[in-house]
Amino acid sequence: MTLSLPEFVEIYRPKNLMQAHTIRMALEDAGVDVRIEGELLQSAVGEIPLGWDTLPRILVDSSQLNTAQEIVERADARSAAEPPGDETDESTRCLACGCEMADTETTCASCGWTFLAKD
Repeated sequence: MTLSLPEFVEIYRPKNLMQAHTIRMALEDAGVDVRIEGELLQSAVGEIPLGWDTLPRILVDSSQLNTAQEIVERADARSAAEPPGDETDESTRCLACGCEMADTETTCASCGWTFLAKD
């Protein structure tokens, strides 16, 4: 019996860890095997120069690449459609429909999507 190990490929470089984990949760919710690489580099501020090389990387199993790309493209489209505003605004938005969620909410009141892991 031959085991097939996943082959992870880079699909996206988010601008920060919050975005990385938001995308990770959306991918996991869709059943995509995902990893974040370079997560610890974000804490090394001042010790290494920040830039493209130190951004977190989203890696997915190559067999799920098409599905993962569609999910990331939808997330990017929603992000681009948002009106420009204060870059420090860290409001929580539903990954399924884009509606704003209160910081204390874990389930979207509009569509029912949740940040919580499914059992």
